[in-house]
Amino acid sequence: MPRMILPFAPPSSVCELPVFAELHEAPSQQDKLPPIPVVAAEVTSQANTTRNSVANDILADVVPAKKSPVPVNAASILEQLETKKAPIVEPFALSLWRPVPGFLIVDSRNSSLALPTELLLNNVLRTFLPTIKPDLREEVMRWPMIENRFVSRTADDARNELQTWLAVENELRPIDRLWLMGDNAARYLLSADIKPADACWQEHSLNLSGAGVNLLRAVVLPSLVDLLQNPLLKARLWASVK
Repeated sequence: MPRMILPFAPPSSVCELPVFAELHEAPSQQDKLPPIPVVAAEVTSQANTTRNSVANDILADVVPAKKSPVPVNAASILEQLETKKAPIVEPFALSLWRPVPGFLIVDSRNSSLALPTELLLNNVLRTFLPTIKPDLREEVMRWPMIENRFVSRTADDARNELQTWLAVENELRPIDRLWLMGDNAARYLLSADIKPADACWQEHSLNLSGAGVNLLRAVVLPSLVDLLQNPLLKARLWASVK
């Protein structure tokens, strides 16, 4: 109410506020937008999902799986080197005899059987060299010649080392006659392409380096242990010696 009323003024009354009906009746902006095609949106979403799954499958086949890091140390490096190497040859020994100058016998040694191999060799040499008393002092040559766990011990290593030894031996004491008896003697002193089983009872040239070594020929025979264990082999040896 006003604080003061002028004379002859009409009585005051409360004015009514105007009502804007247009605000309630006017459509909103969202109502004016066209309806969204729900079906098309769902199809598009499914297509995107399918493409994503196919892409993930392709990437899973192309991208390699991450491997856990391997610790790098001296033990792991040695283990990786050993796995890449050729099979290791177990240590073995060869028996050497020089009955007469220029005659070398190399036999595959097997001392665990404790057989009279020297007696058999003595009888064979008495028949083969009837007029000469043979020298039957035995020498044992073990392979590997150097005991070192870090040195490679493959078949090629054994072959190279023993053939080098034979070449040096022939330089120091020339060899006129050579017998290779048994598997180890023939396998590592002959070429790698010659199998001991196929070379037995035959004569083969040695493919070694050194002056005069290329002329060296060897007769491949069964080992003394095999001759004692197999009478048929011993009979064939006696027949060939006589």
